[in-house]
Amino acid sequence: MPSVIYSPAAEEDLLEIAAFIARDKPEAARRWLRTIREKCSLIATQPELGESRSGFGVAGCRSFSVGNYVIFFRPVDDGVEISRVVHGHRDLRRI
Repeated sequence: MPSVIYSPAAEEDLLEIAAFIARDKPEAARRWLRTIREKCSLIATQPELGESRSGFGVAGCRSFSVGNYVIFFRPVDDGVEISRVVHGHRDLRRI
């Protein structure tokens, strides 16, 4: 089975997303994190999913939207590396 490797920045992004949602709805935060991680596993099996991204300084960078969030990743030999998970309304040039 292909692997999903989360960068430290992506892990921090997920913690921040969960904390933000959990302020009002703790169970929703758990469900949303599970959804994001499931999508990351799907991406690992089909790394051609999503949109090719340039200008981020990462060769092979791609993105995949999940709700209001964007998963940035790059294919690696045995799966994908998740670089960031950010809200789609953020200025992506500043991350």
